[in-house]
Amino acid sequence: MSFLSKALLAALSLLFAAPASAQDDLRINQIQILGSHNSYRPYPDAAMLAAVRAVAPTEVAGLEYGHPPLDQQLALGVRQFEFDPVSDSAGGLFAAPYADDPEALRIMRAPGAKVLHIPPFDYRTDCLTLALCLQGVADWSDAHPGHPLLVILVNNRDAPEPYTAEGLDAVDVTIRGVFGPDRLITPDRVRGDHASLRDAVLARAWPTVEAARGKVLVVHDTGSRLNALYAEGHPGLRGRAMFGFYPEDADEAAIFNIQDPVAEGATIRRLVAQGFLVRSRADSGTVEARAGDLGRLEAAVQAGAQIISTDYYPGAPDPLGLGFVVRLADGFSQPNPRAAAAGGGDHP
Repeated sequence: MSFLSKALLAALSLLFAAPASAQDDLRINQIQILGSHNSYRPYPDAAMLAAVRAVAPTEVAGLEYGHPPLDQQLALGVRQFEFDPVSDSAGGLFAAPYADDPEALRIMRAPGAKVLHIPPFDYRTDCLTLALCLQGVADWSDAHPGHPLLVILVNNRDAPEPYTAEGLDAVDVTIRGVFGPDRLITPDRVRGDHASLRDAVLARAWPTVEAARGKVLVVHDTGSRLNALYAEGHPGLRGRAMFGFYPEDADEAAIFNIQDPVAEGATIRRLVAQGFLVRSRADSGTVEARAGDLGRLEAAVQAGAQIISTDYYPGAPDPLGLGFVVRLADGFSQPNPRAAAAGGGDHP
């Protein structure tokens, strides 16, 4: 029996041994959810692939994935989303491809970050700006009160135009403007009366699955420069809308991005055992899908990563006919096989 089979059996035993109310009593660090990678990106058309092939032919295979619109992903059950806002403070940096679409051109010429993958070739997106992407999630949330927790990764891109402190503040304003104070699980809410966010996480102060219903948790999924800039003037992320990736001993430490669970499974297990959340990936660049290899998923599940991203969730487009599907015990979620190690706490 494979590691994944054992992990799924363990999760299924937890799933069926406990009533729904008992599952709701688990904390969000004690479950695993499945999400999409570059969630805004549709499957590339032939023209885009041809343009990439002309300048970087070895990169084409890794770009042959894509997703349906956000509302369709949400309807399928996707629980985590990733958006890539690229700084465009004056507006117009990425407007050229939209010359024949007046409304899109108006949006792209306006100041503010734009969501796209690799300009100038891989620019197609389900939502042109972060506000539009977030609003798509919020609209679905409004129509489905009591939905399970949704996690959003905001992967701010620091090139071609570097982000400034004002640009990051604008991202926070956008997030709060779309979701409002009641729907966001923020660092302040998790910290509570603890001295630091890290202390709260070590005390297992994450909300329960039940308390997180109808809520959204946003993560600043970016590099060290931008995360350091994001924390300036906000020690411990006080007053911030997003969590981020910080050193393990930092007051801001709460969530980690460990993309390769095969190579770094021990690190994931150690972090999960302390109460931290870990985001990992079940596949990358279509490699596992083309090989029919679920080993990376197996490693992420076994290590206890709570947020697992994939391009191949149940219902994802499969124009290449690979037949590769990444799923958890309940499709898109399951109790964490390492739930006992992850532990609970005394906080709601």
